[in-house]
Amino acid sequence: MKNRIIICILFLSIIPSYVCSDSLEYKIKASFLEKFTRFIEWPSNIIEDNSEQFIISVIGKNPFDEILDIMYSNIKILNKEVKIIYISDIYEIYKTNILFISKQRSESLTKILSLVKDKPILTVSDSIGYAEKGVHINFYKTRDNKIRFEINKTAVHESGLKMSYLLLRLAKIIDTKH
Repeated sequence: MKNRIIICILFLSIIPSYVCSDSLEYKIKASFLEKFTRFIEWPSNIIEDNSEQFIISVIGKNPFDEILDIMYSNIKILNKEVKIIYISDIYEIYKTNILFISKQRSESLTKILSLVKDKPILTVSDSIGYAEKGVHINFYKTRDNKIRFEINKTAVHESGLKMSYLLLRLAKIIDTKH
């Protein structure tokens, strides 16, 4: 038994750290998506309609692999079953509650944000500069590789979503109001 433990430890030590860290990073980000919903006041029509699913969409290349599908298979958000959708056409975004915008959509970011600007669709990304461009919540890493997030208060206000001060206190605030 002791030899098996030593072999397991040695095996785990030779796995490149970036393989584990990417998977862990996106597991953390996936769990944050649900946590964010607890600190957001959604419009009453979204909350009250129990026949609808809560939809999380990813537009562009999916950095989560199967993490979202696995994580949300048994979780409810706002007492609704969660459905994960992977979309490529920007006009499919109207059917979503949370829209994760991948880095590969930078060429269409302005168009995507203009389509959801005044809609209660929470936009989330993990791309440098996306919060300044109008994404509601943007993940970033600190120098010591901790995952943090920034919130664009102006963009959130324009969407009609309301964020709790508790969530805002944890974030780096980006205010693009001029």
